[in-house]
Amino acid sequence: MSRKGSLLSLRDRDSAPSPVATEPEARTAAPIASSTGSSPVAPSRQGKKAMTGYFSPEMSFAMHMTARKHGMSLQDAMAEAFNDWLRKMGESPVGK
Repeated sequence: MSRKGSLLSLRDRDSAPSPVATEPEARTAAPIASSTGSSPVAPSRQGKKAMTGYFSPEMSFAMHMTARKHGMSLQDAMAEAFNDWLRKMGESPVGK
């Protein structure tokens, strides 16, 4: 597994598109689910449902940096926050 670069280095970088690398045909990965749901689903997404929100760039950056600092993925940090909110509202936490 490759290590992701620093988020700080991404903050001020130009938005120029990166060149697309092509893989040999024999190594092409299987397609991941499309919005129509007709393709196979990535194993990490099986049995899960997407939840989307729009936040300020500052909130996004703070969440990504804090999650990374604590060795968590953003998805795990969000799941923890949602479970804390559910407890606050008197509901049972449901995990990831």
